[in-house]
Amino acid sequence: MSEPTTEDASPAEPRLPTVFVTDPAFLNHLVPDRFPEQPERLRLSVAMIDALIAEGTLPAERLLRLAPRAATSEELAAVHDEAYIERVHRAVEALIAAEARQTSKARPPSRKLANEVYISAGSWEAATLAAGASLVALDAIAEGRARNGYALVRPPGHHARPGEAMGFCIFNNVAVAARYAQRKHGWQKVLIVDYDVHHGNGTQEMFYDDPDVVYFSTHQFPLYPGTGASTEMGEGAGEGATINVPLPAGSGWSVYDPIFRQVLWPVADRMKPDVILLSAGFDAHFLDPLSEMALCNADFSDLTLEVAEIADHYCDGRLVVVQEGGYHLNAVAQCAATVLLALTGSDGIVDSLGLPPPQNFRWNDEAIIRALYDLHHLAGYRRKPRKPVVRAQPTPSKEETSVAQESPSGE
Repeated sequence: MSEPTTEDASPAEPRLPTVFVTDPAFLNHLVPDRFPEQPERLRLSVAMIDALIAEGTLPAERLLRLAPRAATSEELAAVHDEAYIERVHRAVEALIAAEARQTSKARPPSRKLANEVYISAGSWEAATLAAGASLVALDAIAEGRARNGYALVRPPGHHARPGEAMGFCIFNNVAVAARYAQRKHGWQKVLIVDYDVHHGNGTQEMFYDDPDVVYFSTHQFPLYPGTGASTEMGEGAGEGATINVPLPAGSGWSVYDPIFRQVLWPVADRMKPDVILLSAGFDAHFLDPLSEMALCNADFSDLTLEVAEIADHYCDGRLVVVQEGGYHLNAVAQCAATVLLALTGSDGIVDSLGLPPPQNFRWNDEAIIRALYDLHHLAGYRRKPRKPVVRAQPTPSKEETSVAQESPSGE
């Protein structure tokens, strides 16, 4: 682990801690060997965060560590079909029974539930806890015990559709959280920001006709799952509440920065959200084996800090980050630790991976932004310079450090 830099702001008054929700049960969602979405993604992330706390880089008093609870069937049914929830439950129960009959010491059985989705005997507990983790964070914020939160969970969720598992996802964690925020805490206007490299087709579908849930997604396009064109803008009462920002392969900070500062801010200005949820996938990292984007660890810090600033401006800091994808083990662990630092008010960066390789081209970000302004009738922009980040570490190649030797097409 590299030495992170820490340049913490000095708030005028005591800052509430960040609620951090995770659980070892997430490791019991087992998948086949060499499958990208491995338990090790979470194990290494938690280990790195614990190391930062032990060395004092991340002061323990800045965190409120809580265990997740399982989302209830009623909470899941706020966005999922009841028949689908029951089908998942029955499938896992069958695997538990199969494991009880197994006499050998071989790896417990897992089986395919849907395209790019596997389940094991521990998957029901893991998936319902993953859906419930952000609800615990929202409750802590509502009770005044925390300023914001991070639900470090697996399996991820933003591809899960109302009646279908998809793309490593069983239940749509961030969608469950959005409905819970509305129904339990009366935070009616929910802004969901999704910087995972894959489009969150499930999240979009669940709120496509809902004017009170704005879904803002940056993603590589074309790429799995094939949705997320800029012309997908919602329908009915929800028309205009879906803002897709499809980006070409090779996009890096020079594209993401103006989009978040000049497009996301006007979206928030118009909406004035009561709470913000961030689907945080780290697979737009330049080392990720499933994408072709060019972000680095520092970029994820800055993107998260930008979203946190919007939350500070509009909704008293109410922001919950929910873990999605990211399949390079070191990048996921370091980005998770970096994002948690950002939520505590620090711009510290944990990084041994360095900068992406230099590019001999630059995308026309002004044209992208102008097209989005015209499409969504936006006005105004906000921009501030990014602080330079200096690193001395060499940049490893994607081939040397890839987490998956064999990767399916999905997230």
